[in-house]
Amino acid sequence: MQLLRRLFVSLMTVALSISCATLFAQPVIHHPSSLQSLESKWRWALKEVSDQKLQKSVWIGYAIQRWMGKNSTIGSFDAVSGRTDSSLHERIYGQREEQGDEIGEESVRHEAKRALERANDERSEEKIPKGIAILFGFDPPPGDFTQPRKIVVANLSMSIDLSDRPLIWLGRAQDEESVLFLEQFFINVKSIKLKERLLFAISIHDSSERAQKILRDLVVQSDHERLRASAAFFLGERNRDEDISLLQKVILHDRSREVREKAVFGLSRMESDAAVDALIALARHGEETDMKEKALFWLSEKASERVVATLREIAADDQEIEIQRQAVFALSRLKHGDGVKELIEIAKNHKVPEIRRQAIFWLGRSEDDRAIDFLVELVRRK
Repeated sequence: MQLLRRLFVSLMTVALSISCATLFAQPVIHHPSSLQSLESKWRWALKEVSDQKLQKSVWIGYAIQRWMGKNSTIGSFDAVSGRTDSSLHERIYGQREEQGDEIGEESVRHEAKRALERANDERSEEKIPKGIAILFGFDPPPGDFTQPRKIVVANLSMSIDLSDRPLIWLGRAQDEESVLFLEQFFINVKSIKLKERLLFAISIHDSSERAQKILRDLVVQSDHERLRASAAFFLGERNRDEDISLLQKVILHDRSREVREKAVFGLSRMESDAAVDALIALARHGEETDMKEKALFWLSEKASERVVATLREIAADDQEIEIQRQAVFALSRLKHGDGVKELIEIAKNHKVPEIRRQAIFWLGRSEDDRAIDFLVELVRRK
């Protein structure tokens, strides 16, 4: 019995060793000091590529810290895998972030619970500091280290496929030095796709005034509409009221429809009453039908007494029938049946039969008891 027990323990030890070797197979080279600047660390990384005579594609990366919702993430996570893949943190530091692992069905239930929590009220959840990795993938030496092949931005807790390529890890960087570093890459890279990725990386440095200036300058000065559009969206994501007037100017004057739409979307991502006022003003008085429709659509995501009143008034008396129709649609999208009362009133009394039919159509797709009672009453009248 003792022999069998020792044999079992030996086999388990071998299996655990193999498992750990697989889990942490990603070769990681750590910078030896946390005190140097990011630029100094980067120069060291390039020298390390040469000194180590690395023949494969290589990743160079570092981390910043960002305040985020407790259940929110940047990047991707395969919940169904049960976290059999190691997180980036595990690969870099050789240890897990959490005590224990969920496996199988329990993992699926846990991730489903987190998804519901995010869906219920993503923006009001508790904020905590989280590590965000910014990774640059380069072709095998002697590749051009001013032109990354790929850029990945993700939480350290995410499982990321680095294809078992070496990772040179530079540790943590401060926000302003990181933004200045990323800005130089943005200036030098040729790929618009990578420039957009760099803009995203710059935009998540919430405390950086330099990041704010970069986005504001690009949205009005760039000759490339995709970059202006991205900058407009990221300004909205940063959620500063001082940018509302700039986004309004973009909506009015930018020559690109894509940029104007992204500026409306940016406004919709902002949380303040001033941003809601800007959307209401656009929905009521916008000069372009498409932008008014976009404003109405995003207002439907911001249920409040002011929003409901605005949608009701626009549905009643806007000069364009199409805008009235969009206002009815927006009322139908309000959460918790907040637009049902107004839809019933429109279905009863609107002066345009087509708008009444639209209201009835959306009431028919509501599961609200008030809508069903009204439709039953309407049918019985005939």
